[in-house]
Amino acid sequence: MPNEPSTVSRVPLERALPAALLSTVSEDRKAVPLSHPEQLRLENLRSYEILDTPPEPSFNDIAYMAALLCGTPTAFISLTDETRQWFKASTGVNEALEVPRDDSFCTYAIQQKELFVVPDAALDARFRDNPYVAGGPRIRFYAAAPLVTQEGFVLGTVCAIDRMPRELTPQQGRSLEALAGQVVSLLELRRMNLHQQRLIDELRTTNERLEMIQHATNDIIWDWDLVTGRVVWNSRITDVLGYTLEQVGEHSDWWYRHIHPDEQERLAQSFQRALAEGAPKWTAEYSLRRSNGTWARVLDRSTIQRDAAGKPVRIYGAVVDLSEREEMRTRLALTDRMASVGTLAAGVAHEINNPLAYVIANLDFTLQEVATAGTPGGTPVEELSQALEEAREGAERMRVIVRDLKMFSRPDDERMELVDLCHAIDSAATMAWNEIRHRARLVKAYQSVPPLYANEARLGQVFLNLLVNAAHSIPEGAADRNEIHVSTRLDAAGRIVAEVRDTGSGIPEEIRPRILEPFFTTKPSGVGTGLGLSICHGIINSLGGTLEFESEVGRGTVFRVVLSPPERPESMPLPGEPAPQASRRGRILVVDDEPMVLTALKRTLDEEHDVILFNGARAALEWLEQGQPWDLILCDLMMPEITGMDFHEELSRRMPERAGHVIFVTGGAFTARARDFLGRVSNPRTEKPFDARALRELVNARLNLAGPASGPSYKRH
Repeated sequence: MPNEPSTVSRVPLERALPAALLSTVSEDRKAVPLSHPEQLRLENLRSYEILDTPPEPSFNDIAYMAALLCGTPTAFISLTDETRQWFKASTGVNEALEVPRDDSFCTYAIQQKELFVVPDAALDARFRDNPYVAGGPRIRFYAAAPLVTQEGFVLGTVCAIDRMPRELTPQQGRSLEALAGQVVSLLELRRMNLHQQRLIDELRTTNERLEMIQHATNDIIWDWDLVTGRVVWNSRITDVLGYTLEQVGEHSDWWYRHIHPDEQERLAQSFQRALAEGAPKWTAEYSLRRSNGTWARVLDRSTIQRDAAGKPVRIYGAVVDLSEREEMRTRLALTDRMASVGTLAAGVAHEINNPLAYVIANLDFTLQEVATAGTPGGTPVEELSQALEEAREGAERMRVIVRDLKMFSRPDDERMELVDLCHAIDSAATMAWNEIRHRARLVKAYQSVPPLYANEARLGQVFLNLLVNAAHSIPEGAADRNEIHVSTRLDAAGRIVAEVRDTGSGIPEEIRPRILEPFFTTKPSGVGTGLGLSICHGIINSLGGTLEFESEVGRGTVFRVVLSPPERPESMPLPGEPAPQASRRGRILVVDDEPMVLTALKRTLDEEHDVILFNGARAALEWLEQGQPWDLILCDLMMPEITGMDFHEELSRRMPERAGHVIFVTGGAFTARARDFLGRVSNPRTEKPFDARALRELVNARLNLAGPASGPSYKRH
């Protein structure tokens, strides 16, 4: 604290002030009513965050200079809020004080922006009854320079006080005003420092959060300075794509080179268009090559920063690896499809057991009668033939059910092919029939529509969900009064339209906006996944179509699938196209580990071709080593010891020109390796149980492509 002025010999003011007046404002004292300008002044005062702060040397020095220049024993730097005059600094007292605003001289001083002087308070009508004038310290002289901010508000004063009347010289008055200006400068500097420190703290917090987010997320973050050309990547690029930051470098060429070649031109045009057209953001989905040579499907989202002229100067982006999302979507779709199949399992078993009952009964009857054939009074041949026909029809029904069940339950390999829409709906109807039959009549109204290029399992899943939902909207026991109507047609624009219409309870209006949301369901807990319609919506969207619905409570609902027929791939035959007859008798090798399947295949093909049977792939390989001529090989996929996949690989190694002459006959690709294998090779395949006519047509078609039988070209190693 600076020394007291040597010229001041009077008693310090604090010694004359009663203790009660040195305390804070009493609770029962009422505040001065606030006008709107006063409210603005108080808001401005609080913006400096100065009230009730500890003493500071810079303010104390100004108070000391005020007392010295004015020749008074006491000086203050005071700030006035709603109820009090608070002293930031003082000289002539030992501690900062605050006094009630109602009794303070400063209440008058802050009402003007010029120097305020009271030469003798005892003679001034405004102050002569003031408790600090009439009693206590008996203040007589008061001079105050207002603290006027750059916004024009008066926050308080720099004031000098004496117990004797006096006047200020012009120089003293100007000096006091100059000191007030210095106080305002200190306040402005304080506010500026506080603001700057707050920005620094916010920036530090933001940086810390960004660092935490970058470590917590699996996203690749990048920052491209278009002025310098420098690109900075975060370390997640190593986790996602396998490249080190050193391998990636800081040049944008690396990014472009690692985009899939089929997408580079599209991405470049899209990116340049966003920059040229003033777009604030750029988003794209594409494939990036990982360090191991595989491709990651990513979503790239970025913000483009521009200068005052609108020129792009910097781009910030985040690359999200969609691989896990796509895998999760596939797993969810499979889970929902399997849940549907599980729900329908009892009905499927019922549909199989019915034909199985009369298949077994008819076969037992035929076997018994054949054993006594030729005896007097034996069963006529016509009746035996009829029994076999019925058994054949029942077996065909079971074959179709098993085929449909296998289609719905197989893992979705995303294989796209031309699909007969009506066939896909029929398969779904077969699966859902036991749910439908007790609730409604199923009416089909198919108009001719072109085939769709789609994944059959996923397309079937759409209609299975729609049919089951339609059935569940109708109570059991009302089949004669309700209907589920399924139709296909082409609309005026040539689009394929398939509708599933029911006479059920309808969808309440309040839940219609959410009906396609994932996990939203009105069914009880544990019944359904809540994913069905959401997955259907995603499947149809992925095919470039739309899933629409209309509903009326109490009258029913119609779900409408609208798809544009794709152009037919040149190499893809239409479903059901008949294969030509073979131009010659071929030599067919059949490889399977099931003797009865071998016998059945021989009986199916023996009339038109020479069929040689091998119980397992090892026997077939040994026979091929002898160099015998052959045309086609029918080979089971899943066999013990040597699988059909191993057999094909060995054949490809020794007779690469003949590897395409293998037809796989499979009961299902139940392993990841088998699914991957069938996805890689282009060999034709047929599934068990096979349709005899279709198998003969396939063999004949492949014989025509294969040319004449080949001789000893199998190489020993």
